[in-house]
Amino acid sequence: MENLKTFFKKKNIDFFFPIAFILTIIPLIVRMTLVNSEQAVLDLFGTTAKTDLFSQRKAFLLILFCIILVCISIIFFKKIFKKKDNVVNSILIASAVFLLFTFLSTVFSTYKETALWGIYDRAEGFVTICCYIVLFIYSIYAFENTNNYKYLITPILILVFINSFLGLFQYVGQDLIKTNLGTAIVIPSEYQSPNTKMNLLYEAGKLYGTLFHYNYVGSFVAIVLPILLCLTVFEYEDIMYKICLGIGVSLSIWLLFGSTSRAGIIGIIASAILGIIIFWKQLFKKWKSILICIASLLVIAFALNFATKGAILEKLPGLASDIFSVFKDTNNFDYRDNVPVKDIKYTDKDTEIILQNETLKISYENTLPVFRNSKDEIINYVKNNNILTTDNETFKSYSFKFGPIDNKSPRSDGLLLNVNNQPTFMFALKDNNKYHLINLNTKKDIDLETPETFGFKGKEKLGSARGYIWSRSIPIIKNNLILGGGPDTFAFRFPQNDLIAKYYAYDTPNMIVDKPHNLFLQIALNEGVIALIAFLAIMIIYIADSIKLYAFKNYYNRPQVLGAAACLGVTGYLFAGIFNDSVVSVAPIFWIILGVGVAINYMNRSELNKKLK
Repeated sequence: MENLKTFFKKKNIDFFFPIAFILTIIPLIVRMTLVNSEQAVLDLFGTTAKTDLFSQRKAFLLILFCIILVCISIIFFKKIFKKKDNVVNSILIASAVFLLFTFLSTVFSTYKETALWGIYDRAEGFVTICCYIVLFIYSIYAFENTNNYKYLITPILILVFINSFLGLFQYVGQDLIKTNLGTAIVIPSEYQSPNTKMNLLYEAGKLYGTLFHYNYVGSFVAIVLPILLCLTVFEYEDIMYKICLGIGVSLSIWLLFGSTSRAGIIGIIASAILGIIIFWKQLFKKWKSILICIASLLVIAFALNFATKGAILEKLPGLASDIFSVFKDTNNFDYRDNVPVKDIKYTDKDTEIILQNETLKISYENTLPVFRNSKDEIINYVKNNNILTTDNETFKSYSFKFGPIDNKSPRSDGLLLNVNNQPTFMFALKDNNKYHLINLNTKKDIDLETPETFGFKGKEKLGSARGYIWSRSIPIIKNNLILGGGPDTFAFRFPQNDLIAKYYAYDTPNMIVDKPHNLFLQIALNEGVIALIAFLAIMIIYIADSIKLYAFKNYYNRPQVLGAAACLGVTGYLFAGIFNDSVVSVAPIFWIILGVGVAINYMNRSELNKKLK
């Protein structure tokens, strides 16, 4: 008991403990929240009331915890904020610039409510980003002793164990969150009914744990696996601790391949390359341990792949294919030649759906739609239970659902085009008895867009349609050189009516692109290019400082190993960020690790300076 009292009297543990608590709790929260948003959300999604399971409650509790951290910082300002040198000051200045331009982007945003609080299913508005910076700065100063590292690793291991456990059931198609007990835990009683069921849209063979989506499991693993592996290799004193770390490494590998996240694999590869650079001299000294680790990793990976009948490594061929496809010449490729519907046009007489080898013309005559081909010959469509089909071989794949758009419609004014029985384009009959394209969600008139693009021509499907998103997002940057459109407002400014290209990229035009799938594009578009430069400055200063401190050493003491491990975790997340964006399920972990990394670098740098004097 006396040792326990002594433990909690140490001010460094007291100050860092809230961070350990936040790191453990926030990523595990799964709780349904009803989100009522601004008009722009209604215009995009067709409703302002949306349910959120993974983000809003995490963000809300993160805000409460960060308020507590700010209060602690104010009360104990003189005891906490002691670390000062050129590197730390430069990082703090860059952080202030990043936060300032995020704030200005929020103030001048067209979508102020979303920019302040975030959109549903994401909740990364200005307030949440402020919390990230609070976590970052507080972690820099509260982490005062490398013995505290265990209080960072323990929460990480807890997250890995719990997500691995849940992920196992999700992978085999028996998601515990969707069971009666899981539903009772994550859905508030006021939203429950005897028939309450959750459709999380994740099939068997993928896991997401409590992190919202399997892609974000990849970002999580890109942070924690390099840290756990690095500490496992260099830990010798505490054998039980080493065993726990080794188990954490194995479970992290399971999470990586079970999530099928290629972004996570890219992050791990980048982190491994940096690890080889930093520990180059040690690789020869510890080659036996390294070979054992590599062999163990390969055995685990191939054993899991065998047990899942090849499902674990199924994304690797796709990753290799994407890499090779980057170098293919596709300048003569036109995505319009590779979709069933090439265009939609309007004439004085009818609406024309341009197909690959024909044109289907639609007019409204005698209370019914009439269909003709390019030669104005009538195509005989037969109505059966409001479904219009034809035996004409040219148009056999194109059927229509005919009826009122909603209960308020006085006549059958809706016409839904199904291609191969899949809902594709919807038309509304206007007052002039002509059909016009409408949004399937909002039922409002829209016109096809052909936005400005940059790169990725013929590579729109690259990286699960990331090529499509990036090619349409990059041109928007020129409008955000100083300020962005506001945090979490990407979905409002993306050319959502680029339906034909969407059709090619996603095999459906009815897809709302709500994120750029790239951390750096996300910052540039939402917070502005200056904010992105500030963010990159933080990362470059930190990683360059880490390489300077830890690369090519003949011997590593414990603090140096811990500092290098943090740097590898940060690097893994940043490279995973090329394919993933920031999300409240994982971002707090990154900012805490980054803050701890800066703190350990300061300690090692100070110790080095003392020796040089």
